Amino acid sequence: MKITKEELINLSSHDKSVSVDRPFNKPGHRNRIIFDALRHQESKKIFGLVYEKDDALYIDLKCDSRNIDELVSTFPYILTGQHFTKQHWITLDIQQLPSKDELIKLVDASYHLTD
Repeated sequence: MKITKEELINLSSHDKSVSVDRPFNKPGHRNRIIFDALRHQESKKIFGLVYEKDDALYIDLKCDSRNIDELVSTFPYILTGQHFTKQHWITLDIQQLPSKDELIKLVDASYHLTD
């Protein structure tokens, strides 16, 4: 799926009370990856982490731990969590996602799991 980082953030935030910040980016730090944290506006809990790495776009999302192994083994665009606990988070390779509907479904699940 072709989508920009900004479009991904906007799509993931649509119809939700969301704030976006960059808590993991420190000036002068060697990490060149810019992480945009998608948070519940009131509780400040992160439900998504958007970033670009090696010219690819990713989003980390919370997932029901009972489903992670099956999702990762079934869908090539779903990877084990890259930045949070692998028992509760997945990473989506946005370029491989088949549709925006699939993205919205997984983002909504993460939003509700972290509420």
